[in-house]
Amino acid sequence: MAEGAQRLLDSLPNRPCLDVRRKEEGDGEIPAKVLVDYSMERRRKQKMLCSQLRVLRFLLEFIQEADIVNWEETSPGLLNQEVEEVKQKWKSLKSQYQEKVNEVEEIIPQLLEKIQLVHGKKTQLEETLQRYRTQKLIAEEKAKERQQHLQEVFQKQQLVVQKCQVQIEQLKDELQKLEQSVDCWIQTVSRDSTFVGILHAQQVVSLVSIGEKELALDLNVSEKTQIPPLRVNLHWTSEEEFQVETEDPGLRLPPELQRGATTHITPVILELQCWYQSHARLLLELKKLQERFPIDWLPTERKILFLRGNKQHSLVIEPGYPVSGGVRLLGGEPCNPSDNFKPPAENPSLSDWLEYLHGNPDFST
Repeated sequence: MAEGAQRLLDSLPNRPCLDVRRKEEGDGEIPAKVLVDYSMERRRKQKMLCSQLRVLRFLLEFIQEADIVNWEETSPGLLNQEVEEVKQKWKSLKSQYQEKVNEVEEIIPQLLEKIQLVHGKKTQLEETLQRYRTQKLIAEEKAKERQQHLQEVFQKQQLVVQKCQVQIEQLKDELQKLEQSVDCWIQTVSRDSTFVGILHAQQVVSLVSIGEKELALDLNVSEKTQIPPLRVNLHWTSEEEFQVETEDPGLRLPPELQRGATTHITPVILELQCWYQSHARLLLELKKLQERFPIDWLPTERKILFLRGNKQHSLVIEPGYPVSGGVRLLGGEPCNPSDNFKPPAENPSLSDWLEYLHGNPDFST
């Protein structure tokens, strides 16, 4: 029997003495008052059970040692003394226990208040977390939209940059062409400046206008006469050649002075001026005579063809006319030149010859 009781006592500390209440899933929180009542009731039952177990243990130990204890040595005084000591210990333990209970009861409201604060902070943290998640989602959506917008802007900028590159290449080509044109203009201005310097130095050629491919000049006679200047236009047919024209359609220049190379433009202008200097009086006289008589001027042969009736007469203008040269009649068919056929003047001029040929009926038949 003692051995069975010992086994029972040994197994008690390893087994739970009370059933612990567990919350099932889905149950709500238990009020604090219920928990306090439950704890106090549980403490009371544990206290009573512990007392019973102590008595049971005492009885079992007594039964176990009853055979070996010398009952003669025990006395009621000693037993009472031991009982008093046990009671004092029990009271001391009970006092300590009560103190602890009081401390726990004092701490419970503080704990409940802290629990409420913790629950409040938990709610705030949950709300803050929810707001953070919402803001995070909104920020991510905005970031995606902004990234998409930036991608579109970047693509548009790439297109603009490509167009700008194309325009830059076009502008470079235009700039290169303009630089070439500027070089040509610089050459033209330099050339024209040279011409102007030469013309001013000669004081017989006046510059009227300068164009991109044209130059207008007035050829003057150095002598102080009433002879008007001859207007000539120099047209550049290419980079290496130019052509000379007069504004008077009835005046023909010598073939060698009608065109030339740009490298020899200065000598050509000087030759034109010299030619007009020597032919100015003759050209002025011819212009007046062409209004009166049917004549044709051949500058290369220095001949004048005069048509009288059904006959054509040829007059040769000698070099230096009218100062040193004269006019000779070559004659026409069937008539031959003869000294008997000439104007009565000693040195007849071209006008005298034409008046004479026009008024003499022998030259018309």
